[in-house]
Amino acid sequence: MLFSPSQSNLLHRRQQHQQQQPHQHVDHHYSVHGGELAQSVDRNYHGTGVAAHPNRHISIAESIPDVHTMNIARTSKSFHVVIIGGSFAGIRAAQELELLMPPRMVTITVIDRRDQYFYNLGALRALVKPELIDLVWLPYDHIFRYPHNKVIQGEAASVYPNSVILKDGRKLDFDSLLVATGSVYPRPCKVETTSHVKGKAELRMFGDMVRVADSILIIGGGPTGVGLAAEIATVYPKKIVMLAHAGERLMSSEYSSKSVSRKAYKKLKSMGVKVILGERVIIPEDEPLKNQIDCRWLKTTKGRRLFSSVQFLCNGITFETSLMDTLDPVFKHKIIDPATGQIRVLPTMQLNHPELPWVFAAGDVCDTAGEKQAYRADSQGSHVA
Repeated sequence: MLFSPSQSNLLHRRQQHQQQQPHQHVDHHYSVHGGELAQSVDRNYHGTGVAAHPNRHISIAESIPDVHTMNIARTSKSFHVVIIGGSFAGIRAAQELELLMPPRMVTITVIDRRDQYFYNLGALRALVKPELIDLVWLPYDHIFRYPHNKVIQGEAASVYPNSVILKDGRKLDFDSLLVATGSVYPRPCKVETTSHVKGKAELRMFGDMVRVADSILIIGGGPTGVGLAAEIATVYPKKIVMLAHAGERLMSSEYSSKSVSRKAYKKLKSMGVKVILGERVIIPEDEPLKNQIDCRWLKTTKGRRLFSSVQFLCNGITFETSLMDTLDPVFKHKIIDPATGQIRVLPTMQLNHPELPWVFAAGDVCDTAGEKQAYRADSQGSHVA
């Protein structure tokens, strides 16, 4: 939990003994339901918090041998929770925490690099249906009920045990932190811009590319590639749509069943999509994809030559976790998995670091098992709150 009953007691003691006892030891208790979070996909978010299950607690001291000391700098009279990332996990955690806690007890600040909420799940459909573009970008105005809780635009540059430094120099102290920075993915599924005006223009540009193109090549047969191929084939059934995937089956990750792969394959074939499996498209380093109309030939690892006027890269998910390097420069390998670049977390969604029990991570950026999907991030945000 971002704010536990023991933390409430800590805050009360600080207010009474701020000068005499500036640092307090706290025995943390965090709500856990359903065992490993990665295996818990709860689509109904009502009644899953600590308020609904006051007796379902697990002590962090039981799973981590070291004694934790909450050496936290005072931020304000209320407990300050900072959330880095204003997408599925971050917003869900923020809204549920606001509902769970009395307004005077907690202040919530969400930091996001964009000036509006980007609903990336709708981006692929908006690409072929431009009338939906305005619904993909939504203002943050109505996220919170209480005005002292807020969303600010900024990009976190570094995280310390009790503060976040933004790239513009602003510093935010916190009592508890949630890192929910999500994942980085090629356009058009996710956009790089921080401006909703530029983001909308970018989606319209991609939509115009598809509209005028005769043939479209989609590289990558995961959920995003399959979804994009289906959206284009539905709206433009006469266009040549090709999907090339290096795996032997679509959505070939360890978390997707062969049955799902077969259904996706049959569906795309019925829509006229040319599906190429077991062949990786070679993109020359000196001729990268340009995200524009670009009539060109590309070869696969089996020598097949593919011609298309538009190409979309739908693989290569990465995670931006360099902001965590300052949290523990010596033992940062305990926090970040060097193989995946993801944040290591416990089942409680706390960092896998014995001296930072008040720092959490949720969503795509953490190393929980399972596909990186929005409903999982949403569920994790609920769990953390």
